[in-house]
Amino acid sequence: INQIDKEIVRKLNERAAVVLAIKELKSKAQIPLYDPRREEEIFENISEANEGPLFDDAVREVYERILHTMKDLEQK
Repeated sequence: INQIDKEIVRKLNERAAVVLAIKELKSKAQIPLYDPRREEEIFENISEANEGPLFDDAVREVYERILHTMKDLEQK
């Protein structure tokens, strides 16, 4: 469990670094940061990738929190 938790934290930070890089690119190109279609695409992708035993609703709830945290990071 400890190793899995460390990997999750590493991957979340890796995702955050990519989010910040995309923020920079979007800023230079004057593209809005938030794209609701992209967010729905993320939810569709995670639902397709979910093989259980977690239910899709539970995975979506976790990802809603992840995306909220990433949006907060973009605002700083």
